[in-house]
Amino acid sequence: MQSNEPYTLKDHLNELRNRLIRCVTFFCITFAFSYAVSDYIISFLFLPVKQSLPEGSTMVFTALTEGFMAYLKVAFWSAVVLTAPFFIYQVWAFLLPALYEKEKKALKRLIFFCGSLFVFGAIFGYWVILPTILSISLGYSSTNLEPLPRLQNYLIFTLKSIFLFGIIFEIPFLMAGVSRLGLIPTGYFKKNRKYAYILLFFTSALLIPTDFFSQLLLFGPLVAVYEIGAFFSK
Repeated sequence: MQSNEPYTLKDHLNELRNRLIRCVTFFCITFAFSYAVSDYIISFLFLPVKQSLPEGSTMVFTALTEGFMAYLKVAFWSAVVLTAPFFIYQVWAFLLPALYEKEKKALKRLIFFCGSLFVFGAIFGYWVILPTILSISLGYSSTNLEPLPRLQNYLIFTLKSIFLFGIIFEIPFLMAGVSRLGLIPTGYFKKNRKYAYILLFFTSALLIPTDFFSQLLLFGPLVAVYEIGAFFSK
């Protein structure tokens, strides 16, 4: 709407409805596209496990609908990722008229840094943490133990790891933000480091409950992320 007249509540609701319709439409289009190319997406997600599986081993599925559901889930989460930038833009465009120039610049920086940290964390989780965990977990295979990872379990674990590390890498930004806003005293994270370490280890154990070594591998990056956040919060 280009009119100089003040927006009424009805105008705001109509604009919000239109932007939500655009987001839903865009999501449906990207979901259809993702499902059409889901073979390539799944092949990409299979790269870490292929490097760790013994020669001759492969993925399996045990339920009749498991393969179909796995493809649907991959297409869904791929559509979520592809829709996220469009959704953020729609939120930005909706809020834009109500923001001052200084607030616009601050919000741009916020979106840029949050997005960059999430992408970096997702890449780190996929290329570094996931292959390491799989290598250790599948390293127990022997003549008496043949690894036959289930398709759906592996895909869920992989997608969870990618999203989890994307979110984890947002932590330093949030720690620095709450410190800069004065919501916590300076040096708070440094003083409470030991309690944070205990919480981070329990988080690792919760995410990977069956393998102590994998828990330690996850615990290390979590501690590094926390220390980076503690450093920037000063």
